[in-house]
Amino acid sequence: MPPILRRPHTRHVRFRCAAAIAASFFPLLLITPPPLLAATPAKKPAKAEAKKPEGPKEVLIFKNGDQITGKLLNSTGTKIKFDSEVAGEITVPLEKIKELNSDRPFAIVPKEPKGFKKRAPVVEGIIQLEAKGILVLPVTPQKTNQLTSAAPPPTIVKTTPSVTVETGRSIPANQVGYIVDDGTYQKEIGRKINWRTGWDGNITTGTTVIRATQNSYQLLTDITLQRTIPTVIWLDPKLRTTLQYTQSAGRVSQPGTVPTVTNLFHVAAERDEYFSRRGYYLQQVSFDHDTTQGLDLQQIYGAGVGVTFFKKEDSEFDGTADLHYEAQAFNSTAKVTAFDRKLVGSIFSEAYSRKFGKIMFEEKTLADFAWNNENAFSAAGNAGIRLPLYKKLAFSLSVIDNLQNDPQVGYQKNSFQFSTGLSLSLH
Repeated sequence: MPPILRRPHTRHVRFRCAAAIAASFFPLLLITPPPLLAATPAKKPAKAEAKKPEGPKEVLIFKNGDQITGKLLNSTGTKIKFDSEVAGEITVPLEKIKELNSDRPFAIVPKEPKGFKKRAPVVEGIIQLEAKGILVLPVTPQKTNQLTSAAPPPTIVKTTPSVTVETGRSIPANQVGYIVDDGTYQKEIGRKINWRTGWDGNITTGTTVIRATQNSYQLLTDITLQRTIPTVIWLDPKLRTTLQYTQSAGRVSQPGTVPTVTNLFHVAAERDEYFSRRGYYLQQVSFDHDTTQGLDLQQIYGAGVGVTFFKKEDSEFDGTADLHYEAQAFNSTAKVTAFDRKLVGSIFSEAYSRKFGKIMFEEKTLADFAWNNENAFSAAGNAGIRLPLYKKLAFSLSVIDNLQNDPQVGYQKNSFQFSTGLSLSLH
């Protein structure tokens, strides 16, 4: 009987074929580059992090021989702000410094002259701080040799209409207003101005609620916005816009009595356009309402001139005078009827602000004279202080005093407010 031939099982055949194919390609797999061994590529070894380029370094040498390395941030002419690698940000009086060496350009803004004289041109270049002043050298390929050799006679090179660069010029320390790195200076003078540029200000609010035999509440809101162009103090001012909204509202009620309502608000806008470093034209408009003096609405539209007597990093003092049209509308009472006034007058005002570290103090007073009605005189004054609490949040104390020489019949001439609250800085 012939032997019975059995057909291999299909699964065994497939397995043997796969084994044969694997055996054929195994030597190739051993010599194939690693990225081709699998469909999923192997993870590439992590690259070493690129070192960040080191920032500019200056060497500051003190008169006692100590020296620190870091970055010069800016200077006001009497002191410099220096970011030390060891001590962090420090402020050093110029009189304690013997020498400062730097290889990057700075802009030397001259000190503001007295009176209404024009400020001297800004000088740009590499600086060396010396005992007698500041040596300014231009940025050239040979700057290294120039820093170590004697400076040649001054040679003026015109760059732009408003900037003058001088070679080897020594500027006395008492003539230096500010020292700013050249990148910041070029950024500020080339800044594009739009409606969002230069705004600063704060929002203050406070409230009081009493629930007892006598129920009462009091709400205070103050919003002040100011836009200054340019935004830095070391450039001459060009434009300033101020917007202000203040309201104090309250209500006192008691069973069996008529509730007493108080509402005072002040809305004002002013635009100042400087025609010199200190002088400016102004246009202003304001609206006032005061139930404590029977004043329904007071409107003022005027124009005038102002003077910035001084402006520093921590303080500013201004005075203004204007000629305006004023309309007053007083409410009616049980005994007298409502009446209106049309006035032509002038407002004389002063405003002062001062920073004591992080504490901010501001005050303003004004007197309003009506030339066609001497009895319609008014005055106002306010002062406030903001004490820092946390980041942009501060505790606010303020007083406001308004005087109407000839208010509605039955009302007092003077209105006084004292308020406390929280203030949020928008800077």
